[in-house]
Amino acid sequence: MPTEITRNLNNDAFRNALLSASVSSMASAGATLTVDASIIGTVVITAQDEGLTIALPTGSPVEGQKLMIRIKDDGTARSIAYNAIFRAVGITLPTTTVVNKVLYLGCIFNSTETKWDVIAVAQEA
Repeated sequence: MPTEITRNLNNDAFRNALLSASVSSMASAGATLTVDASIIGTVVITAQDEGLTIALPTGSPVEGQKLMIRIKDDGTARSIAYNAIFRAVGITLPTTTVVNKVLYLGCIFNSTETKWDVIAVAQEA
């Protein structure tokens, strides 16, 4: 394999671009959502049916890696808790869903402090 191609495949920015297109979709995550950050960039939950804890992601995230989590409940408001690796930056982390409304959480990995900085929260009006 040519050196330039090998270098690009090992490049964190290239890997991050590929991950941003990787989507995991499910009706409900159950009580705990554990994302494999090595292969997933977006999580879509369409009918969360119980309180949810967003756990420590598995895998080896890289500096600046993005993670988007989209949650919609099943018609009943559901609690949301977060592993300590998730840190609110300029926003307040929501602790519950709003009935039948989509919630987005936008995160970026901070390798210096080993935190997933949650930098965006958007709730459907």
